[in-house]
Amino acid sequence: MGYHHLTIKERESILELLARGLSIRGVALRLHRSPSTISREIRRIPRHYSPSEAQASYHSRRQHSHKPRLLEQLPEVCAQVIEMIREHHWSPQQISQRLKLENKVTVSYNTIYRHIENHNLNLPFSSHGDTGIRRNLRHKGRKRHHPGDRKHREPKVDYIPIQERPNFVNNRTRIGDWEIDTILGNVGESVLVTAVERLIRYTLIQKAKRKNGQSVNEALTTMFDQIPKEFVLSLTPDHGTEFLNLAEIREKLGVTIYWPDPYAPQQRGTNENTNGLIREYFPKNKSLEPRTDEEVKSCQWQLNHRPRKVLDYCTPEEVLFDKVLHLV
Repeated sequence: MGYHHLTIKERESILELLARGLSIRGVALRLHRSPSTISREIRRIPRHYSPSEAQASYHSRRQHSHKPRLLEQLPEVCAQVIEMIREHHWSPQQISQRLKLENKVTVSYNTIYRHIENHNLNLPFSSHGDTGIRRNLRHKGRKRHHPGDRKHREPKVDYIPIQERPNFVNNRTRIGDWEIDTILGNVGESVLVTAVERLIRYTLIQKAKRKNGQSVNEALTTMFDQIPKEFVLSLTPDHGTEFLNLAEIREKLGVTIYWPDPYAPQQRGTNENTNGLIREYFPKNKSLEPRTDEEVKSCQWQLNHRPRKVLDYCTPEEVLFDKVLHLV
């Protein structure tokens, strides 16, 4: 276990326990600390021990405990790095290796990236939300991940992996198994929540105020109120954070939730394909704020009244509600 610095609460406890007459070992035992840690802490304050003075001393030592940043010591190199990124679109790795090749200075590309992330190469920000010089990098400073090594948050509901989904669901032998996802507009604005039935491709679409658990759950409740309960049996969601709190939906609908592998959209191919159809009505990188509920319902109506080859050119509406429509 790594060492953890004393906190202000622990320093206040040291003062209280010393005032009660406990020895250094007694204080250490109460705080689950090493006696040497307590002894050093007390020796740092030559007069009567003061928690606030000890905390201030700690912060002062921390500020002076780090080596000066290399690019702070070499402002001319820092200026050159800025120029190569802005004017010539070089990557930090190219800059680092070229400086080394020309025997000018040794500065690792990680040092450059770290300075960009934490200090913006000493450049001022123009406004709130300005990402600084990162926007001049090819990938805008975003970290790149290899398949299989990315981290994801765990759902706060019973986790049944898709590998345990029954064959009668995988083989599409009944109506009632749905795949769900969200379609984004602009960041921080409203989203579309989509659900597609795996066998007949019946589609539900609902606008949600935000891409968060509460808004998405409200949208899902409204969506599935349109469908008879006997046709809502299981859900297979995306692994997005907006779906991590589906316990409420599970209880309301009485459904089983099967979780795909993270970053495996192919395991929800029906929903992914349908989202592509929906994008014909709601293009990428366009705000959904001005789009009305009537437009959303019109898109849903058109998809559910579109003949499908997989249904022998019947429509999802006809199959779900067992009625023949005159569309032509």
